[in-house]
Amino acid sequence: MFSKKYINTIATTYLQMFVQIIIPLLLIPYMVEKLQEDLYGLWILFTTLIGYFGLTGFGFGTTFLKEVSKQDDAKYISRYLNSTLFFYLAISALVIFVFLYLLVNLETIFLIRSVLLFEAKVAFSIFFIVFFINFISSLFGTLLFAKDMLYIHNYILIVNSVITAVLMFVALYFGHMLITLALINLFMSIASAIYIYYMANKKITFTISLRYFDLSLLKEMLKPSMHYFIITASAMIILSSDNIVISSLIGVGSVTVYAIGYKLVAISQSLLFRIVDIMIPDIARLDKEGKYKEILKLHNKTLLFSLILGFAGYGFLFIYGSTILEWWVGPKYVLDENILRIFIAFGMLHTGVHVSAVFIVAMGAHRETSYMTMLDAFLNVFFSVILLQYYGLLGVAMGTFLAHLLTSSWFTSWWFYKQIDVKLEENAKIVV
Repeated sequence: MFSKKYINTIATTYLQMFVQIIIPLLLIPYMVEKLQEDLYGLWILFTTLIGYFGLTGFGFGTTFLKEVSKQDDAKYISRYLNSTLFFYLAISALVIFVFLYLLVNLETIFLIRSVLLFEAKVAFSIFFIVFFINFISSLFGTLLFAKDMLYIHNYILIVNSVITAVLMFVALYFGHMLITLALINLFMSIASAIYIYYMANKKITFTISLRYFDLSLLKEMLKPSMHYFIITASAMIILSSDNIVISSLIGVGSVTVYAIGYKLVAISQSLLFRIVDIMIPDIARLDKEGKYKEILKLHNKTLLFSLILGFAGYGFLFIYGSTILEWWVGPKYVLDENILRIFIAFGMLHTGVHVSAVFIVAMGAHRETSYMTMLDAFLNVFFSVILLQYYGLLGVAMGTFLAHLLTSSWFTSWWFYKQIDVKLEENAKIVV
């Protein structure tokens, strides 16, 4: 069904995923026990906020991946790399002002107890530095991905995850809290960034120089990138805005129970999403060559495979999810079973959506889906805030599911098949 190259890539990807699943299973209960609800809630909140900072790439990273997947010319790669890199550096300088605003107003935007405020602000500052390092180094990880060397990036992430987890466990064991954990992540981010750059520079020919910065190329990248940005921003709002809503309207303590419950579904999603995510360079090359029958065939096989795995995995969680949570983190942090089942229904619904979305993005046919995803995100926040007033945490979950059901869940796959039909008709006319 899949090529040998794909099998090799997916093997290291799933090894990385296995490590990323095992570590939370072992570490999260210990973190919750040591940090307790408020500090662990802050950890989740800051992780979510830093995820939103990542949106400041405005989709240029995805355009970069799509374009450098097509060419091996060193000058071509250097132009795209430097144009994107210096854009990232300029954006990062502007994002500092957003960070400073949040830092100064942290206690008024989110419900944080005054006794935790100093630790929260120091930890948030460290988290921001981690964001900057990972933001810049992500380009070199993307470069490895585009040139079919994702396995190198995977191994780096595996080592990083294991060492980070061990250091965090030791720190918690000796009574260190949020600031120390943030510093550990900072140290490991620096080490990983250096090695990712080293490996990219060793395996791929490129030059970092301002002379390769091309403003006209950056303008050319702008249009597709902005639609990638809309999709990414909207997807992040759909998948993680609940933590922001709960932190602002209920308190960071409630985030802990909600986030731990969703973690089970998030793990399943990560496993399923990786099946198709690593296909982006291959899909982009097939699109460039006009091989739309092959794209359709690959999409349908991947969709069927993902749905079969999804039904099996989510079915298991539907039956045993609460039991797993109780075993994992204890009865105190077991999420209401109705909320957990809404999470599971959302995860299953999103499985098929994600497959079609990745193919659309790799083909550059994502403009219309970006608008629908944006509507999905808006309705998600709107419904969640309204329903929270009546149903609490259950209302937040209901809002997320309802918004997705009305928008992206049906539109994304429909749009993919519509675009494929158009491309096949165009090819048929050329042949005639």
